[in-house]
Formats: sequence, structure tokens, C-alpha cells
Amino acid sequence: MSDFSVMRFFGSHMVLQSGVDNTVFGKAPCGSQVTLTIKGSGTSDILKTVTDNNGRWEMVIPPYKPSFEPFTLVFSCGGEDIVCDDVLFGELYHISGQSNMELPISRTLDPVSPHLPQECEYIREFRVPVQSCFGENEEYDDFLGGHWERAVGEPVYQMSGAGFYFAREIYEKYNVPVGLVNTAAGGAPVEARMPCSMLRRIGGYDDYLDKVTAPGYMENTAKADQENLDNWWKTIEEKDTVSNGIFERTEGFTECTIPFSFRDEPALKGFCGKVWFRKTFVIPDDVSLDDPVLILGAIIDADIVYVNGQKVGETGYMYPPRVYRFDKDILHHGENTVFIRLQVNNGMGAFVPKKRYCLKLGKTLIDLSGRWEYIIAAKVEPAIPGTFFQGTPLSMYAALTAPAFPIRFAGLLWYQAESNGDYKRYPMLFEEFVKMYRERCGYEIPVIFAQLPNFADPLGNMVPAHWANLREAQRKCLSIPKTAMAVTIDTGESYDLHPLDKWDVGKRLAYCAEKLIYDDDTCPGQTYPVKAEYVSEGTVLITFSGTDNMTLKNDRAEYFEIVGQDSVCRTIVRADAKCDGGNVILTFDKDITPEKVRYLWKNDPADIDLIYDGLPVTPFEITVDKK
Repeated sequence: MSDFSVMRFFGSHMVLQSGVDNTVFGKAPCGSQVTLTIKGSGTSDILKTVTDNNGRWEMVIPPYKPSFEPFTLVFSCGGEDIVCDDVLFGELYHISGQSNMELPISRTLDPVSPHLPQECEYIREFRVPVQSCFGENEEYDDFLGGHWERAVGEPVYQMSGAGFYFAREIYEKYNVPVGLVNTAAGGAPVEARMPCSMLRRIGGYDDYLDKVTAPGYMENTAKADQENLDNWWKTIEEKDTVSNGIFERTEGFTECTIPFSFRDEPALKGFCGKVWFRKTFVIPDDVSLDDPVLILGAIIDADIVYVNGQKVGETGYMYPPRVYRFDKDILHHGENTVFIRLQVNNGMGAFVPKKRYCLKLGKTLIDLSGRWEYIIAAKVEPAIPGTFFQGTPLSMYAALTAPAFPIRFAGLLWYQAESNGDYKRYPMLFEEFVKMYRERCGYEIPVIFAQLPNFADPLGNMVPAHWANLREAQRKCLSIPKTAMAVTIDTGESYDLHPLDKWDVGKRLAYCAEKLIYDDDTCPGQTYPVKAEYVSEGTVLITFSGTDNMTLKNDRAEYFEIVGQDSVCRTIVRADAKCDGGNVILTFDKDITPEKVRYLWKNDPADIDLIYDGLPVTPFEITVDKK
């Protein structure tokens, strides 16, 4: 019976939320009887239903206790069976947001000293493939793809890093299976998760929505983008008189130092097109050639890499770390040469600083930073940027967000905000999203979100304090009932939008869940500023929600600021700080009348000052009350 189906979310190795009703639905011929047999050790429960006039059937699985005992679910209709083996009841979480939630463990491993995950067959993930949709009323009741994987063997490395380390903490502390439904999508703003009707009600999107909901929008746009790209590359190839014979070429190269930004090299400032880089290095005779790994930090925009004239790897866009493993026969003792063919799209090429550039041979690292040479192959006008569909409003609603509504979760884990440029609107947008999500789910699902970490844009395009403002916007979202925020300010990397440290992020998300969902007082807590008072000349008292677990990490605090008015103009001065129980006392220039207090008010603070219960205190900005 080819038209008998069960929602895609239901499959072997699935985790269902324990202690609640779980809805399952599917399709079969009108009027057909569908039977579900739930088999455990020595037990067998049977549920039955009949399809409606639209060929849709639905059942409610009654509550089951959390258990490591695997169940088998057999759906039967018209002599056909659909079998789901190794089904567990435990804690099920929806994990979503942007690329830092999407990022698999494989992308978080330091190639020199990897932080390897500990496998666990009781942690499972259902990863939903990213699919943009723009229909005015488009909405799916099931995911368009995906399947369950256990955190064992190779699949564990394809799981969300933040999600896995969260699950590991919950599994170990509460001794329950943990399932993750991963609908994260890189670059997606919160508006990407909203339906068309909601965006029109919020306002400001009508012209955009009229455009993207027109028939054929995505197909026609993608076709035009590809034609532009093809023409751009055709121009490059027509102008390129260098690449043919590049590995034998001896003349025409210019020295440079890697890492560097093109904007700091006069001949490359604003460059777009194709440029070759090369470096000769020596492998000593006593170094084994086994297991070579070429580590080239991060490069903007796209590269193809060759060693001794043989291709060893390529990356098509700016974000991923360049880690290329290749056959040892390509290398030899003595002199070797690495070539990088770099494509620069929009005049902002770079070899990102504070990254490793080296060749790893076993435990030996051969440094590849420093002196390189380059030669321009073809200089052209900037490429016309293609449309990044998933980074636009509405795009992630129909196929990634709406299908999660019928599934019962313990909570929603959210790592997102990088792509929302208007920090002033973010609290309103996020509150609207949470309200919509809860209404559609039919229960007040707990929401736990990760605050953005430290970051400095390697391209130098970020507005000063932009991420500081975004973090404050996120902190304001704590006014939404039944929410919690994981402070991750110290887990970032200055020039990497995708920092490797996802184990601390996952653990801090788990601490929030332990407090918010499980009412557990044994895990580290958090504290937030309640008020700031101007108590006397040169002194401001900040009161926090915590009590006596607050300490200053450094002898001299660096990141407290007073924003105020002196005798001439509005100014900002650093303040000295000391802890007094659940308070912080700031002292500063007496000639300043304080208006606001800021803490860690930078995109990329180099350190933190304030610790509560062993964890960093959130960055904040708070108005000063005058006595």
C-alpha cells in the first residue's frame, strides 16, 4: 500500500518525550483502519484509529516513563507494516537557531589537539535538512527530510556540537535518554522562522513579502544568480594569463606575510578575482610523512589548495576552517611547495589572524605562517552577491519550524541573533516568535537561549559595540516568562564566527535547563543586575539578583564603564570595582554625573571581570538611579 505513511519524525532510534501524550499522524486510504502496536519487554499496547475523509489519521500515544528499555512501534494498515525499532522514552529537545547550533562536532575539533566527544547510544539526533520556502500560506505538517542517528561511531561527529554537549550533561545528571530535533540553519534571522501573516502584522515587510511570495521567485532568482556567477567566472578565465603553468612559474611573484588582510597590502586592497599564493617549506629527514594534515586557518573567500602540484582540498566560502588531509605520497623529505588558488568576491580577501597555518605530521608541526609569495592571475569587478535565501524573513518557517509544532518537547534550545542587524527590534521580534511558537505548540514550552560570545569581524566591517548591543537585546528577552539565557561571553574566538568551544556552550545551556525545567538547585546559577544607584559623589552601587557567590576575576577590573556628563560633554570613563556580597561598588571620577553603567560593553572583550557561582556574569547596560 504505497499511500500508507507515518510522519517522518517517527523512525528507528527515535526518542519520544516521557511523561506526556505524544501525537503521531500519517496518511492512508480514506476509511482505512490503522493500528499501532507498542512492544516493550513483556508488554504490548495496541492503539487503533480510522483515517478521515482526507486520508489523514492521527493517534495519541499515552505517557510512558523515561527508560533505557528499547520499544518497538509497529504501524499497520491493510496488511502493510511500518516498523520503528529501538525507540526510547526520555527527554526530547528542539534545538534551533543559526550556524552555531547547526555546527557539527566535526567542525569543532581542533586538528592539533581535538576535544573528542564521548559516545553514547542513548543520545540521538534528528537533523532536518535546510529547505527555504516562500509561499504566502505554505506550511508543512511534517519535515521534508531527516532521520534519527545515535551518538555512536561516525554519526556522533555530524551531530550539533552545542546540542550534543547539552544532551551529554542532561543524560549524565538525570540518567535519561536524550533526543534532539535539529532545525538550525546558518545565517537565519529570527524573522526567517515567522509565517507570512505574522510578518505582515508586525509590519515593515510588505514590499519584501510581495516580492518573495510571487510564483517562481526562488527558482528565477537562483537561476539569475547562477548566470551572474558564471559570467563573473568567465571574465576571470578570459583575463587569466597566469594559471597555466603556475607550478613551474618562477617570475612575477611578490612577497607577503601570512596571515594578513588584503586591505593592508596596497597592491591587493579592494582586489576581486583570482590570485595565487605559494610557499616552499622543508620536511626534515627524521620526520615521518605519515598522516599529513594541512591546516590553513580560515581564508576569505574560497580556495583550492595544491601540494607539490597535486590538489589536496578546497573550500567554497569564507567560514569553514581549512583542514585538509591527504595522501602522504604527495610529500617528500626536503623541499615541498604549497599553492593556494584564492578567489576573492567582494574586495575583502584575508588570511584570518589568530589561526594556525601549519602542516601537521604526527606530533610534528611545521609552521607555514610568515613569508609567502603571491601573483595576481585576474583582477575583475566585484561579484554580484547571490541571494542567501535562508538568511531572509519567512524562509525557514514552512519546512523547518512549522513541522515541529505537533511534537512534544521538554524545551527549545535557541542559539541565534548574529544575523539580526537591528538590535533595537530584536527583543520584540523574539518575543513575538516565542509567543507564536507556544500558541502553535499548545503549551508553554520552556525556551533557553545562548547569548552571543566575544567576536571581532576579521573583515573589519562590524560597527563598534554592535554585538554588545545585541547581547543586551538578548538579555532583555529574559522578561519573557519561562525563559533562561546561557552566558557564553568567554567561549568565542576573536576572528571566528564559529568558535570551537561548544562543550562549554552546551553545558551552560544544560545548567539553564536544570534550573528552569528540572528545578535543580545543585547546578551553577546566574545573577543579573537589578538596579544601579548613584549613592555619593564618585560612587555607584549595583545590586544583583544573586547573593554572596560573586567575585572579581582580576585584581583590577577592566570592563566597568560609567557613561555620564562632565562639565563639558557626555563622556565615558572606566570605573574601579569591588564586590560586596550580592553588590558591586564602582568608584570613578567625581566630576562625572553618571547616567548609565556598562559592563563588558565591547564586541570582543579580551577577558571578563565578574564571576558568579563559577560562571561569567552577563554583559549589561543599566540606567543609574540618582538618590
